[in-house]
Amino acid sequence: MDYSIIGFLFTALPLFIVLFVFRWVRFIHQNSEKQVEQNEKIIELLMEIKEKTK
Repeated sequence: MDYSIIGFLFTALPLFIVLFVFRWVRFIHQNSEKQVEQNEKIIELLMEIKEKTK
């Protein structure tokens, strides 16, 4: 067995983990922005409904 490959994998593993975490955080951030936009639209529609029922 070639130990240099194993050494490379152990060296590269933290890099892959960090990249995965950054990608995951970016995905969560994008989804939270979409959620805020959806919540604002829902509030706007609820306010319109409230005004119509007066």
